[in-house]
Amino acid sequence: MKKNDLTRIILLITSLLMLVIGFVMSKSNIEILILGILAIISLVVLDRQASDIVKLSKNNPKVKTFRFLNMFTLLIVVLCFILALSSSDNQVSITEDNKILIIGLMSAFMMIFGNSSPKIPFNRYLGLRLPWTIRDEETWKIAHRLIGYLSFPIAIIMFIMSFFFDGNIVGIVGILTWVIIPSIHSYIFYYKRLKGLN
Repeated sequence: MKKNDLTRIILLITSLLMLVIGFVMSKSNIEILILGILAIISLVVLDRQASDIVKLSKNNPKVKTFRFLNMFTLLIVVLCFILALSSSDNQVSITEDNKILIIGLMSAFMMIFGNSSPKIPFNRYLGLRLPWTIRDEETWKIAHRLIGYLSFPIAIIMFIMSFFFDGNIVGIVGILTWVIIPSIHSYIFYYKRLKGLN
């Protein structure tokens, strides 16, 4: 069996287990711990196989970007699971007491990910993975460049708005804006490219 096939099998199994556990089990500390461990396993496998996944040499700067963002995501996942395990309802939720912290973390994630997103190599595992972005490398580049441009303004606006509005609404609108604008723009670019209009 090829190394890539084993990687895909491990990622598929851990993803399916996370979905099943997330939907079937109650919100207990054990469930959160299992989900955290599965997420960490997936991210560690992605990190170890980074150069094979993106089909570039280990010393390529794009592989280093992939690994950095993967490790950053791992840190965020661990932080979220620690916050969930320490909360009374076993969830990471935005309340009046913690909204500045949570929105601040979301904004920091957006800025760090956005700053690195134009350097993410074309792949199927990390980044804006939409049917049209994973089919065409130019579309991938357009989408991730736009994510980079939008990250800082949206993150700063999100953080400022969290002082005046409900944290849940600010978080949802900010994340959706950050994802939807590049998604629509890249789809239009891909459609025009497919039809030969570009």
